[in-house]
Amino acid sequence: MDSLNFKFKMHMLRYGWNERCHLIVLGMMLMLPVVNAESPEDVRERLQKLIDNISTLESIISEDSESYANLEVESQQLDKAIGALHGRLQATAEQLEASQKRLYNLQAESQIIQQRLDKQRIQLKQQLVSAYQFNSHSRWQFILNQQSLQNVGRNSVIYEYLHAAQLKQIKEIQQVYQQLRTNREQLAGQHQSQARLYTQQQREHELLNKARKQKKSAKHALSQLIDENTQALQSEQEDKRVLTQLLAQLMREKQSGNQAFGDYRGKLAWPIKGTFKSRFGQQKSSSSDMHWTGVSVAAQTGTQIRAIFSGTVVFADWFDRYGWLTIIDHGNNYMSLYAHAEGLYKKNGEHVTQGEVIAIVGDSGETLEPNLYFEIRDNGNPVDPALWCRRS
Repeated sequence: MDSLNFKFKMHMLRYGWNERCHLIVLGMMLMLPVVNAESPEDVRERLQKLIDNISTLESIISEDSESYANLEVESQQLDKAIGALHGRLQATAEQLEASQKRLYNLQAESQIIQQRLDKQRIQLKQQLVSAYQFNSHSRWQFILNQQSLQNVGRNSVIYEYLHAAQLKQIKEIQQVYQQLRTNREQLAGQHQSQARLYTQQQREHELLNKARKQKKSAKHALSQLIDENTQALQSEQEDKRVLTQLLAQLMREKQSGNQAFGDYRGKLAWPIKGTFKSRFGQQKSSSSDMHWTGVSVAAQTGTQIRAIFSGTVVFADWFDRYGWLTIIDHGNNYMSLYAHAEGLYKKNGEHVTQGEVIAIVGDSGETLEPNLYFEIRDNGNPVDPALWCRRS
């Protein structure tokens, strides 16, 4: 396989899915950053999501706190309004009670005046009867007894004066009674108006009290929501702290592991024992200018393939001409590639240790016999595996 360091041009895409296209895709895949459950990149991605969640929660808590403050202000205003309304209700109730007492007093006074008026009328009636009887009796007495006409006339004048005085008093009592009646009607109208006002104030009090209860319920619900979001925020912040520590630890481990892989140059064991069919840098055929970028080792089907160094599986799947393919990231941009396997034992994201069995030899993909195609890459560039693996 030729080196992936060449600068390919866009017009090469016109030639379809040929061998160069396979190599380009594979090269791009090998140069992609490692993303798995244990990688710093994945932890960094999770950390960024946590940071976004924390920012969202902080924004929500801020908005809810502002809403809670507004509800608090509105609740205080309702409390003040209800307090003021209580004062008005009390004043109206006192006015109703006072007007009721005045109505009772006017009613009692009217009854007394009515009694006086009835009494005056009875007295007037009696005076009229007496005067009539006196006048009739006086005429006969005057004829029989020869009484002085002057005395009779004087007594008649006295009766007329009494009648006039009685009538005047009756008229005055009637005027007082009429005035009391007018006052009582006016007071009754005021009393009804006050009663309507009191009823209206009671309804207003009920509405205000209902609104206050709703505000109180909303405040309670919002307070619970703020507490829940605050707890969630604290949990997210704790997760952020843990992930930050984990990321730092992974970076240290990655740097340590990367240094270890570099220290094993020329000391690594080959993934299998077998016969080399092609070596790094050899020309593929006399008619081709393409060269091998790895080695091919022939072995029996089922031969165990072992990882040359610890790392993380970043690809474990079928890949066209390579068949069943496994790629392991060893850190510091070092990767190893194992192709044409019969079966794969590891999955994406799994961590493998040095010498662990990851697959078995087969003839999957475009190969004529069971063999392992093996590469080592540094920053995506193929390097000679013989420089890294010791001679058997």
